[in-house]
Amino acid sequence: MKCPFCKAIIDDDSRYCDQCGKELHFCPECGQPKRGTECPACGADLISAEAFFNTGGTEPKPEPKEQQTANPAHEMTMAGDGFNLKLKEGIFGRTTGIYPEFGSSIYISGTHGELRCLDGQWQIRDLGSHNGTFVNGVKLTPNTWVDLHIGDNLKIATTHLILK
Repeated sequence: MKCPFCKAIIDDDSRYCDQCGKELHFCPECGQPKRGTECPACGADLISAEAFFNTGGTEPKPEPKEQQTANPAHEMTMAGDGFNLKLKEGIFGRTTGIYPEFGSSIYISGTHGELRCLDGQWQIRDLGSHNGTFVNGVKLTPNTWVDLHIGDNLKIATTHLILK
């Protein structure tokens, strides 16, 4: 199998990558190691390699996440530059966080920004990234939360997205 971090070919029963040393987490549905906390292909929560191999990838599955209220603002997505991502709360960047899809962009900082939903209102902040985060063409001041709305143009470094 292939390490989701360094892309090296490793043994099919690896718990850690033989090359980069990263701990592996598996999708219980797809049966493959993935980056992040949930599978970008099917959305299933990733489980530790130990749990995956000890139970054949079926149990124990993680506890269900706390359900959010059915608020249309909470169900926003961002699309563009080959991405169609559901907004989730947490830190994002090239090497860490909630969107492993950003790992292929050399312009997105390792720890770039953060998203949260506060009282049904999505917000974003830049965490001091090198190439910045922009909302409707305005560069965010680091560590300052900014409200997001449907139709906003979001630019994360060089990645252009529209909120839907």
